[in-house]
Amino acid sequence: MNTLPVILLILMIPCVIVALWATIDISKASYHKKDQKWLWTNIVILFPLIGPFIYLYYGRKKLFD
Repeated sequence: MNTLPVILLILMIPCVIVALWATIDISKASYHKKDQKWLWTNIVILFPLIGPFIYLYYGRKKLFD
């Protein structure tokens, strides 16, 4: 039996959840930083495996300051 699809699914679910959380968190940032919101949203969507973590460490501080 091939377990690769099951393993990929198990690894993919947390990545999707974290990407959704990051996108929602970005949308809650203040409106006067629209260009930064656009940039971070694109990073999270285009790089779903590492984008949310990059946002968590670097972008969240900048958007909510």
